[in-house]
Amino acid sequence: MSTVSSDWQASSMPPPQPPALLNALDYLFHEWHYKPVGFVSYGGISGGIRSVQMSKLLVTSLRMMPLPEAVTIQMFSQHIQDGVFTPTENHQKTATIMLDELARWTGALATLRA
Repeated sequence: MSTVSSDWQASSMPPPQPPALLNALDYLFHEWHYKPVGFVSYGGISGGIRSVQMSKLLVTSLRMMPLPEAVTIQMFSQHIQDGVFTPTENHQKTATIMLDELARWTGALATLRA
């Protein structure tokens, strides 16, 4: 896993339960340095944004750059039919915006990763 993640230039992650996230980040501590990160969150009315806010504090301690752009899926269960998630137009637009920013920051931070 360490070799694979060190080849990644950026990442996008859903904020899981804190212990699982901490374990993943701690295990690959050095590989995360100077990489941008975008978040995709889901939940009820808030769409998981409180978890994202806590995760942003954590990733900055690993020298990662959390993006302000994010995909937030509110009331996620309403978007699942027969086990398949169907994004709204807004989900698709925000995902495109976040991924575009992720690509921009990946290039900007490349010299720090060298």
